[in-house]
Amino acid sequence: MYLMYLFAISSAHRTIYLTNPYFVPDTGITEAVVKARQRGVKVVLLLPGAIDHEIVATASRAGFGRLLDAGVEIYEYQSGLLHAKTMTIDGVWAMVGSANMDNRSLALNNEISLVAYDRDVAGRLQSIFEEDRSHSQPVDARRWRARSLWKRFWEFLSVPVHDQL
Repeated sequence: MYLMYLFAISSAHRTIYLTNPYFVPDTGITEAVVKARQRGVKVVLLLPGAIDHEIVATASRAGFGRLLDAGVEIYEYQSGLLHAKTMTIDGVWAMVGSANMDNRSLALNNEISLVAYDRDVAGRLQSIFEEDRSHSQPVDARRWRARSLWKRFWEFLSVPVHDQL
């Protein structure tokens, strides 16, 4: 699963649309996303606004700075609990499955995903992504940087357990 995510992100030429509820990428995935942006790829992440595990949300948000600085668009879903795990690349490659973008899913758990190299499938997933994004709030880089010291403290405390999430 890890290599699938890494290769897909690294092969993108135009767009990456990723929906994931537990988004705690490691350095390799983060680097691939940043490099995609440096190549001019539009990267849009749809993440949960509310989540059932606050430590995961804290660890996820701790990593937003590097992504926002690279120009990644991050949205937080507001209409309920987000549990979808999908990704489309360049409108032709699509993935839907059970794997979160975290170490537990990518290195420890048994996960399954369907990958399709098909414009119709990718187009349908992109339509769903856009509908979900219409029920989301963008993460503003300026507001993220101005977050409270309390939030920063909790993010700092999440670092030692990052690999366990």
